[in-house]
Amino acid sequence: MEDLTQTISNLVGIGLGIVGAVGVGFFIYGAYLYLTASGAPHQMERGKSAMMTALAGVVLAMVAYGVVELVMNAVVGSPVEIDVPNPATPTPTSG
Repeated sequence: MEDLTQTISNLVGIGLGIVGAVGVGFFIYGAYLYLTASGAPHQMERGKSAMMTALAGVVLAMVAYGVVELVMNAVVGSPVEIDVPNPATPTPTSG
């Protein structure tokens, strides 16, 4: 089970790296469109749209990474132990 967890973690890390690189490249492309628009409203809007899409994609990829980690920890991680005081056990009092 440890090998499967490590493999999934590695694949998710590689995928996040690829999505991040593509997102940064797309953001740079949008910035290029915006900066070379020379005042053309349509070109400026295309550049802004490309930058916002790239930013949304990177944020979505990070949220997906967080969900995968949460699920992996819930499935494979150690169980949560809740410390409930036993009412039959006397508690020390000061005085």
